[in-house]
Amino acid sequence: MSRHSQATGFDIRRAAAQRLQTVLTGAPFVPFGAREISDSRDRALANKLVTVSLRRHGQISRILSSVLEKGIPKRAGIFEAALRSGIAQLLFLPDMGQHAAIHLAVEVIKKDRRAGRFAKLANAALRNVQRGFSVDDLDPKDLVPAWVFTRWEKHYGETAALGMLDALLAPVPLDITGRPDQDQTELFNKMGAVKNLGASYRLEDRDVSVEELPGFVDGQWWIQDLASTLPVYLANPQPGQKVLDICAAPGGKTAQLAASGAEVTAVDLDGKRLERVKENLDRLKLNATLIEADATNLSAETQYDLVVLDAPCSATGTYRRHPEVLWHRREKDIKQRAQLQKEMLINAAHLVNVGGQLVFCTCSLEPEEGEVQVAAFLKIHPEFEVVPVIQKELENWTDPILAGGYVRTLPSMSAPQNGTGMDGFFAARLRRIK
Repeated sequence: MSRHSQATGFDIRRAAAQRLQTVLTGAPFVPFGAREISDSRDRALANKLVTVSLRRHGQISRILSSVLEKGIPKRAGIFEAALRSGIAQLLFLPDMGQHAAIHLAVEVIKKDRRAGRFAKLANAALRNVQRGFSVDDLDPKDLVPAWVFTRWEKHYGETAALGMLDALLAPVPLDITGRPDQDQTELFNKMGAVKNLGASYRLEDRDVSVEELPGFVDGQWWIQDLASTLPVYLANPQPGQKVLDICAAPGGKTAQLAASGAEVTAVDLDGKRLERVKENLDRLKLNATLIEADATNLSAETQYDLVVLDAPCSATGTYRRHPEVLWHRREKDIKQRAQLQKEMLINAAHLVNVGGQLVFCTCSLEPEEGEVQVAAFLKIHPEFEVVPVIQKELENWTDPILAGGYVRTLPSMSAPQNGTGMDGFFAARLRRIK
């Protein structure tokens, strides 16, 4: 879309519907970047349409079942995505205009080769939504799959579960981590960023892209959710230590480790994701050895003072930025991923020196991928013990510390210094004692 002329409302809605369509077919949501939509206002609007459609996916599904008697037509191209984004604008972005929501959604459907024949059906459905629904009528529990809310309530209680629904709809701040070898207090104050914990700061609002924020281009900080900083923060790597970062991409923890002065080897199965890690390290002027390899069968010839395993998981803790993850997962997937984690954890254990640390973490809200996993590991690995996290280490932030000395953050949890919200994360710090 041209930088010199703002895109029409039609272009923005069509782009949003096309991007939403890819997510509905199983892909992760990748926000529009400047190369795709150059005008920042157009880009923000397109991203907002998709994001709101995904955050409200369950409620919109409930609405669609009411207004489409025969359900979504088959082989209908962009029909469903355009209709969903139209409903998102109609009900949840009313300042953008109800007439525009209906008209533009129908136009996008009309111009699609497969969807065009269903334009009248879309118009009728949107009119029915306009007449028959309001936000107040919707059940908050429809925001997530029923099995997800049931698990949240079972494991964390009703108050936390309802708070996690609120977190799904709340604006997501930008958490950034500063280089520990530089004092960025003045820079972060200038940006309006407030301290979270350690070197993590939070920026609630911004009106420019990340690349345009001061200090980004010259490598003074990187993007990293507060919860994601905790495993390395608690591991407290030291200069000269030999450190292995397993499943390293996208690289926030790798940057933390490298910035400590440790000798870092970062491993990931995905070569393209490793390229992103390298780009980030280059911008930050940090060094690490990057290896493309399968973490389930790493050689034990070399042993390390610290091994960090951020294991592949259901990623349900990342739903604030990736609402689609809750709809792309099935409850039975959790067991499969837990088995893979078990294999990785056992392999990682062989790579730790006696006296060294093994930090296991996941961005999951599922105990099978956290507390249960570590408890099972310790039963068959008596050579490891838990090093309990104490509140002093978290600057007296007690909320995430579990009875066993593990750490678990919830999206409904209050941040240590500033506001509410962070990814759901689990971390256990283990030491090899023999």
